[in-house]
Amino acid sequence: MSIDYDAIARAGGLGKGTLIRTTIERAKVEWQKVDARESRKVRQRSGGQCEVRVGNARCPKRAGEVHHHLGGVGVRGRGDSAKAQHKTHACVACHGLITSHRLQHIHGNHYRIR
Repeated sequence: MSIDYDAIARAGGLGKGTLIRTTIERAKVEWQKVDARESRKVRQRSGGQCEVRVGNARCPKRAGEVHHHLGGVGVRGRGDSAKAQHKTHACVACHGLITSHRLQHIHGNHYRIR
């Protein structure tokens, strides 16, 4: 099946590159859906308590933010980064320590002080 771009243009068109843009936009929507679904799993897993552990102690505070272990430009929320096992439900204080690199991720929800 071929696409009649001239007929599309005569009908008001999609604009040059629109087909590519809509395909990319659809992919982004799908990534966002997966990321949101996996974040819900993280919130259920935590029971609302911060999952950050330093040594054997788990933070007793109420969690409110989902931290992605795998990050970087164009990575967070896509592929493995979106999976629940690569996320931690953290309180604001712990999330701040993680993102400021004062807590270093070891594995799972375990961190150590830098």
